Amino acid sequence: MNIRKSILPALVMFAVLALPTPAFAVQGSMMTYVNAVLLSSTPQPSPATGLMWGGCMAYLANPITSFSNSPNCPDQWVSFSCDGTYATQSIAQMMVDQAQLAFATQQKVFVVVDDTKLENGYCTATRIDVWH
Repeated sequence: MNIRKSILPALVMFAVLALPTPAFAVQGSMMTYVNAVLLSSTPQPSPATGLMWGGCMAYLANPITSFSNSPNCPDQWVSFSCDGTYATQSIAQMMVDQAQLAFATQQKVFVVVDDTKLENGYCTATRIDVWH
């Protein structure tokens, strides 16, 4: 009986420790300005990296690594995934429209990016709001 009492807690502890730990996506957000918008009907490789980028991007005024939660994104470019990889093409186009509006009117945007949704190394925006 004493063996059961000592083995059972050890087995439970082992089972808990053996469970895989979930990987959490880092979603960062910040208020910033849009300094450029990049669009292409056929995404071309980036001159800097030689990689594709999803067909539409925005260049933000602040580095993405300065966002709250500091997602692991390479620079200030963020993809909207216009090729349909991480968002429907219609949603991606609406996000591009928001970025263009903010760029044209010099208004701040609230941007949320996800560093697990990468377009060949560039983080993808999951939300963009224009603020006045």
